[in-house]
Amino acid sequence: MTRYWLTPILSYSPLVLGAERMSCMPDAEFESFRQLAGKQHPRLLQMFKASLLLSDDEEMCGSDLVELDLTNEGNLVFDGEPFHLSHCAEAFLDRLLTRREAKALLMAMDEQREASNGMHAVWIKQWLSWLDAGYDIVLLREDGR
Repeated sequence: MTRYWLTPILSYSPLVLGAERMSCMPDAEFESFRQLAGKQHPRLLQMFKASLLLSDDEEMCGSDLVELDLTNEGNLVFDGEPFHLSHCAEAFLDRLLTRREAKALLMAMDEQREASNGMHAVWIKQWLSWLDAGYDIVLLREDGR
C-alpha cells in the first residue's frame, strides 16, 4: 500500500529527516490537497520516492543493502551510518522552494481552501509550523509493504 509522508528537513549537512513526519494516506482528500498545492505552484509540494533516497553506489539511486522504513520512530540521518544519500535525492532537494516562497504560497492556498476540507487545515497548520521552526518540507512516497 502506498503511503505519503509530509516530512520536515531538520538539516541538510548531513541530511536529517525529522521524526515528526506525518503520514497522509492516499485518499481523495489528500489527493485534492496535493492538487491544490500543485495549482499554487508545481514545486510547492514536490514528491520523492522514499526508496530512491538511499544509495549503495554513486551511479545509482536506491539501495539493495539498506531499507528505509518511515514508520520507525526517530530522525533519519543520512550520514553514511547506515544511510547514504543518493545523488538523485541531492538533486531533488536542490530544487525545493525556499521557506519564504513556500510559506507565501501555502498561506494563499489556505485562504482559498474550502471550510469543509477538514484535513487540509490540519496539514497546512503542521506545514506552517515546520516552516516557522525553520524547516523545509518534502513529501515522501513509500510504496508497498
